[in-house]
Amino acid sequence: MAPIYTIAVSGSFSAAHCLPGHPGPCAAMHGHNFEVVAELAATSLVAGMVADFADVRAAMDEAFAGLDHACLNDRPELSPPTAEVIAAWIFGRLAARLGDDRVRVARVTVEESKGLSATYRDDPC
Repeated sequence: MAPIYTIAVSGSFSAAHCLPGHPGPCAAMHGHNFEVVAELAATSLVAGMVADFADVRAAMDEAFAGLDHACLNDRPELSPPTAEVIAAWIFGRLAARLGDDRVRVARVTVEESKGLSATYRDDPC
């Protein structure tokens, strides 16, 4: 089995959402400072890197641009706007921009509150 190299890049955005039909307080509009960690993997390096951190950061910033200081309920593609759905959406955006035959987005974790996170990954459980 070939070695796998990974890198992780983190970032954040602030947004509001509510979860209609939720039996608890999350049914009301509220906000979070979402922390996101994206992990990329490769079996080989180019110029000693899995990917340039700056390129990953730029792709994350592009994904966050439509989310930062927004009401996530206004984004139909994020329905319902849970951490799980947000992680999958960001994963797709990053994979489309950064993935190729050598590098893949391995996982995206979204933490909506300290200690409460959801991860979307492309490998089976």
